[in-house]
Amino acid sequence: MGHLVWKPGFEIGIEVVDCQHKLLFAYLNEGMENIADSAGIFDNLKTYASVHFADEVKLMRKSNYPAIEGHVKQHQLFEEQVEHLQSAVMDGESKTIMMLFSFLKDWFLEHILVEDSKFAGYLRATMDKDDITVLTEFDS
Repeated sequence: MGHLVWKPGFEIGIEVVDCQHKLLFAYLNEGMENIADSAGIFDNLKTYASVHFADEVKLMRKSNYPAIEGHVKQHQLFEEQVEHLQSAVMDGESKTIMMLFSFLKDWFLEHILVEDSKFAGYLRATMDKDDITVLTEFDS
């Protein structure tokens, strides 16, 4: 499986979210290079998911995003699929790691380019740029 190449068209225009998406891309490429380290791949994905999804939900709540429930459900499905694939890999199903990358690539293209773009469009339609900047400044 070849490297995934980040394209400017993948950006949704919300800097903090775009940076997190680029990190996911890096994890995917790292995982494809180091298939033998499946434990590390899953650890990175779980860390990514917990931080990134929590940040997105914060933004959605702060901005009163009307489609938050469906978006959160997609995040939950992602986490469930990663858990399922991790169990299969740990049980020795060798083809599962390639299934993981295929799933993640498809999920990335569908969720980020469609669903996250809808949210970014909502923010731009309901707030000015300065308000979006303030909104995306997360508390540590």
